[in-house]
This record gives sequence, C-alpha cells and structure tokens, in this order.
Amino acid sequence: MYRIFHGKHRIYLSSDENDIERYKPDFVFKKPKEEQIKEALKVAKKATKPLKILLLGNPDKILKRVILEFKYKIAGGGIVENTKGQILLMKRLGKWDLPKGKLDKGETIEECALREIEEETGAQDLSIISSFAETYHTYFRNEKWVIKHTHWYTVKCKSDAELIPQLDEDIEEVHWLDPLSLDLATLDTYPAIRKLLKLYKKKYSEWANA
Repeated sequence: MYRIFHGKHRIYLSSDENDIERYKPDFVFKKPKEEQIKEALKVAKKATKPLKILLLGNPDKILKRVILEFKYKIAGGGIVENTKGQILLMKRLGKWDLPKGKLDKGETIEECALREIEEETGAQDLSIISSFAETYHTYFRNEKWVIKHTHWYTVKCKSDAELIPQLDEDIEEVHWLDPLSLDLATLDTYPAIRKLLKLYKKKYSEWANA
C-alpha cells in the first residue's frame, strides 16, 4: 500500500478493497490502466477541495505507472534526535519542515540523508539509528509536476554545536523541540511531514512509557 501526498489531495494505492471503508475515498478506480490513472490526476487537478482517491489493484504496478506522469526524484532525510530526546525541526519559507534533499550521483541514500541534515541545519556528529519510513509527495516547479520519493531515517546527533540554518535554501530557523509537546493539529507544516511526525510521536510516546 502506498500513499501519495498530491498537493492538498491524498492518493492511495492498494490491493485491499477494505480500504474503501477505511479511507472513505471520494473516487475509486479499480484495476486502473493508463487512461484511468490520467483521469484520476485530472480529477485532482480540477478539484477545489481536498480529495481522497483510491487506486485499487497491484500497488507496485500502479505506482510505477503513476510515476511516469511526473518527473521523478529520490531524496533522503531524517528525524534527528539529540541526547536530550529532542528532535530537530527547521522553518523553511514559513513552514516547519524536516531536513531532506535530493540524492546525488555516487552516494547511497543513507549518505544523502546525513549530508542533507548537516548542510541544511549545521548539525554535527550524526549517525543513522534505523530506517523509519518512505513518503511520496508532489509539487509543481519550472512548469513541471515532480514526484519526490523520500527515504526517512531516525538519526542520532551527539554534538552540542550551534545549529546553522542554510539560508541559501530558504531555511530561516532551526530548533531542537520536545516531540511530545508538539501540537500537530495546529503546526504549520506540510501534510507528509505532519504524517511522519504523528507516526514518530506515537512511537516515541510508546517508548517513553514502556
């Protein structure tokens, strides 16, 4: 099962018909071929309100076909924890975000995640704890729709060095914050980031109360 954050819309790719009841989509396309996938994206483009669209069939095959409608980019990023149990959030163009960035030629996705975290926030002495999640989100840039596939990791930061926002990437602030104190209902962030933080907060809370 895959979830694509397509602007204000959600596109679910699933083989489970129970997801009709689970997600209560506005539109369902069963065993979609190329034309049905194009139609689903057109429906989302024309909509004035957020929609849930469910594409039922083989999720892997559907995803490959959906990706053909976009420029595809792979990225790495992280939820960074310090020794106090705080996590690293940054404000970019007025919205709270997590550090991430495009995979460079010749590097692994893990190397990409660590490099981007250091470049965007100035955090030092970083090490990957574990793989955390993968997300797909779309955006419009240079007259083209892009779909970004991001590999997320939990990352440990052992350094107390000063955080330095990467200003030339429009990052305005970088802060260590208590994950349990975050009000995710009102936090001004992107849908994919909100989903990640909800998942992390749930896991962190379970660990803290174990």
